[in-house]
Amino acid sequence: MLKTVPQYLSAIIDTYGLTKTLGVIDICRGANGELDYHVGNNSVIFRIRHNGGDKMLKCYTREKRNLRRIYGERCLHEELYIHSDSMHGEWVDVILDDWIEGVDLHRAILDNLHNPEALQALAEAFDEMALQLLHEEWAHGDLKPENIIVTPEGRMRLIDFDAMFLPEFAGEQSEECGTAAFQHPSRTADYFDKSIDDYPIALISTALHALAADGTLAERYDLEEMLLFAPKEIMAARSQAYAEVLELFAAKGMALQYRIAQMLSWRTPQLPPLLEWMSYKGFGKETLHWESHEELLPAQRGIYWGYHRCGEFVIPPIYDLCFDFCNGEAVVCIGGYTHSINSQGTIVL
Repeated sequence: MLKTVPQYLSAIIDTYGLTKTLGVIDICRGANGELDYHVGNNSVIFRIRHNGGDKMLKCYTREKRNLRRIYGERCLHEELYIHSDSMHGEWVDVILDDWIEGVDLHRAILDNLHNPEALQALAEAFDEMALQLLHEEWAHGDLKPENIIVTPEGRMRLIDFDAMFLPEFAGEQSEECGTAAFQHPSRTADYFDKSIDDYPIALISTALHALAADGTLAERYDLEEMLLFAPKEIMAARSQAYAEVLELFAAKGMALQYRIAQMLSWRTPQLPPLLEWMSYKGFGKETLHWESHEELLPAQRGIYWGYHRCGEFVIPPIYDLCFDFCNGEAVVCIGGYTHSINSQGTIVL
C-alpha cells in the first residue's frame, strides 16, 4: 500500500518501540528547531544521529522492488513500524546510509552564476566524477544536479541510487526511467544497461562548461526546471540554447566540449565515444610534453582529425580538419571556425 509523509513524521517524532535495530531515533533539527527532512518524489529523507555520526534515513512512500539488491546491508528490512490508523500498521524497509555534507549541484550552480572560475571548477569536478562513473559496470540511472552533492572540498558525490543499474539486472526492465529534463527522450523501461548515464553526463557537462564560458546564458535560459536545454527540443531541432552553445564552443575552439555537445542530438541514448572523449583530461591545458612540435603529424580517424606522434594520437581526433605545424602552431577547423593551436592543443589565436 502507499505510505504518506505524515505517517513517517508521526513515527519518527517518537520511535519508542517502533524500530527493530535502531532504537529511539535521534532526528536532527534545523536552526529554527524544525525536523531536518526532505520530501522527494517517492520518499522522505531524514537526517539523524546514529552511533556518534550523522546518517541519512530514507523512507519510501511507495514500494520499491530492488532496494535490498541495490543497497545491500544499508537496506534495513522491516525496520520501522508506521501506523495506518490507531489500531493497524505495518513494518517497512528503510535505508540507512552516510550523510554527505555539502550542497546539491543545482544549488552550487545558482550560487556561482557570476563566478566563472567557480563554474569552471564545478565543470571539471563533474567531468572527473563522470569519468569514474563511466568506468564502472553499474550506472546511477537518475543522474541530475539534485542527486549530486558538492562537498566543502569541491568533490562531487552521488546520492539516491534507487534507479541504479547493476550487472545482475541485465535483461530486466528499469523500475524508474530517470528525470525527463536530463534523459534522452527515447529512454524507456526496456532500455536498461550500464549506458543509461551517457546522455545525462553529456548534457550536464555541456551545460556546466557553457555556463563557465558565457555566464549570460543563465539570464536567457531556464536553470530551474532544466540546465539550459530540454532534450525533446534538442531532438526536434527547436532548442535555441543548444544552437547557441554549439556556436559558442566552436567559436572559442572548445573542441572536446563541442563534440560532447553534438552527441545530445543523437537519436540513441547510447553514446559510445563518450568515455574516450571524457578521458582526454589535460588536453589543451599545457600538461603535455613533447620534444618538438614537428613530431606531431595530422592524422584522420573516421571523419575526425587530430595529431599523432610515432603512430599514436597525442592531440585527439576531434577536429573537422587539421593542418601541419609551422613555427610551433597549427591551424585546425571545428564547427565552421578556424583556430591556431600549439603542440599542447591550446588555442593561441
